[in-house]
Amino acid sequence: MPKYVFTYFDGRGRGEPARILFAAAGVPFEDRRLQQEEWPALKPKTPGGSLPILEVDGQPVSQSLVIFRHLARTFGLDGENLLDKAKVEEIVEYLIEFKNAGFKMMFAPKDEESQKKAKEELGSTFDKSCTRVENIMSANKSTDGWAVGKKMTFADILLFEAFETAVARDAAVLDKFPKIKACRAKVQALPKIKNYLSKRKETPF
Repeated sequence: MPKYVFTYFDGRGRGEPARILFAAAGVPFEDRRLQQEEWPALKPKTPGGSLPILEVDGQPVSQSLVIFRHLARTFGLDGENLLDKAKVEEIVEYLIEFKNAGFKMMFAPKDEESQKKAKEELGSTFDKSCTRVENIMSANKSTDGWAVGKKMTFADILLFEAFETAVARDAAVLDKFPKIKACRAKVQALPKIKNYLSKRKETPF
């Protein structure tokens, strides 16, 4: 088995989907969590000047989506056939759009106009992403509960992770999207993921 080292800041952010992928697969890895003050010294040494970074037997892989997709393929969580793989990717793209809108709001200027614009964009992206994902899941006749096909994929993991902050702030935020809500509950109840979440360090984001 390869030796995995995953480096990201000490928070969920753009790194948490990879950590949950490792947990779901039951694959050990070194979870290297950086403090903000450590980043300036490390940044020039990284492939693209950004985090996260995954090292596989010492070989670095950068870009969060590349890392997620690599791990999903490696762990057999990317879909059972070519069409399923495409559907997994489709769902992931919509969820990443929502996550990016959340990051944009988090780092938007603090003046009233900028905050209002970022909040409106986040709300619009949330509705678009959830509606499209709910429709994709409704077309999945293979099984009840998973986003694509007959078993859990990375799409299900990201469905859980992408809405963690939103659900923590408003437990009813996904009430209009019952398939997404049910899928998140199913993922959260899986023993390996439940165990990981019970031990995970609490961070603000």
